[in-house]
Amino acid sequence: MISLGAAGIPAVAASITAGLCFITFMGNKMHLPHRLTSLLAAGTSICGITAITALAPVINASKREVSYAVANVVLFGTIGMITYYNISCTSNTYGWLHTLL
Repeated sequence: MISLGAAGIPAVAASITAGLCFITFMGNKMHLPHRLTSLLAAGTSICGITAITALAPVINASKREVSYAVANVVLFGTIGMITYYNISCTSNTYGWLHTLL
């Protein structure tokens, strides 16, 4: 069991790092406000709404920025779960897809 957990650590670390970097890059490219981009990156990459609500007071995010970030994370998380479930019904890749959520 320990070896299975140890093997997953690099996958999780790579997923979090890729999410933080990609969302920050895309947010800057789309000229989103820095605080909104930070909230989206944290919420998507780390642990959803909990990360957004923890980060918001630290960066002095407005209620509007927090609302946008929460709505995006919930919407795309729901779409992802439905999509990944349908993929898992047709293949054995669902274990890997868990690292994306």
